[in-house]
Amino acid sequence: MRVRHLQSHLTDQKLINTHSLEALREQRVGVDAVFWLRSIQALKDPFADALGGIPPGIFGFVDKELESFRKHQIIPLFVFQGVAPGPQHSMFVSRLDEQMELAWKHLAAGRKPEAQKCFAVSTSRINGDFVYFIFHHLRSRGYECIQAPYFAGAQLAHFAEQGAISTVFGPPGLL
Repeated sequence: MRVRHLQSHLTDQKLINTHSLEALREQRVGVDAVFWLRSIQALKDPFADALGGIPPGIFGFVDKELESFRKHQIIPLFVFQGVAPGPQHSMFVSRLDEQMELAWKHLAAGRKPEAQKCFAVSTSRINGDFVYFIFHHLRSRGYECIQAPYFAGAQLAHFAEQGAISTVFGPPGLL
């Protein structure tokens, strides 16, 4: 669950530190896979999900990020979310549907910038098919990947508590 303004609070309290990636050399890092994917700017194509596809060059962008792990000798364990409850409020779902419908109207009228904004709001950019492709791509490259029974964050917290990973890369709410 997201904690509003946590990042800014942690920054204000000087609880966020920056270190060289060298500090993670030969460390096993638990990675919230979807959070990691959302951090890759090149994958943010709002039209891809709306049109039923995936961003062009997906595997090249991911491989470029993986090279950083290899270069710094970081051992990632990618954790993918399992079964998650659906939206609790139908108002949230209907708002997304309205945004998608509005996006298509803008596109039909030739207003591409407005359509792009609406598509960006109505799509997650990291849909189930996308995650499935990435899971199998990572495994084919020899990376350790697991699908948590439920939330990835809970699985990562368990692994950290058990000493199976040295640290976690995920949203600030995992603290």
